Amino acid sequence: MKVAAITITYNRLELTKKTIESFYSKSGVDFHVFVDNGSTDGTQEYLKKYNRILFSENRGITDAFCEAAVQLEDFDFILKLDNDIETVTNDIIAKMLDFYSKNGMKFVSSPVDLNIDPNYMPRSFGKTILGGFKVNKVSHTGGAFQLIPRDICKKLVKDYTHFKLGDQAIGGFYQTHGYSPIYLMDLEMRHIGVNQTSPNYVL
Repeated sequence: MKVAAITITYNRLELTKKTIESFYSKSGVDFHVFVDNGSTDGTQEYLKKYNRILFSENRGITDAFCEAAVQLEDFDFILKLDNDIETVTNDIIAKMLDFYSKNGMKFVSSPVDLNIDPNYMPRSFGKTILGGFKVNKVSHTGGAFQLIPRDICKKLVKDYTHFKLGDQAIGGFYQTHGYSPIYLMDLEMRHIGVNQTSPNYVL
């Protein structure tokens, strides 16, 4: 199973560097593209050594993600990896793929965010064990580190509206199309930048 990662950047160069260092030292993907929304802090110059799409202005997270996702037809999964993430679990992508190989493709999965604000935890529909993995079925997960099967990612991008409305709407979209948003409870990351689960976060 092949995975392509999309990371959207807008300034915050030092956080982007930490994200890259942490993720690449703990895991890997088959392809990684950065979409920069018109950074002015040296991010665009820094990204010249990576696969990249550079915008001259800030077009927002939704447009940036969609721009990249439509070009990634040859991958089984799209990983949405924000540019303020510390990867904690070693071999995290291989472990997530192992979950899918044992349980099928009808899930959109995220590791546990060790920095999540308890006031904004999504609604849980129950915890269970699937294929040896501890799973929390939830209304939605944060989009900071989310592994999305290609078929539902393609539908989400085409729909566009639910993506624009944020994590809860996206989770509802997944469920409507037969996909369960889940946390894989033994896999961990830290959201080290702005708390994007808060009401102050703007798409």
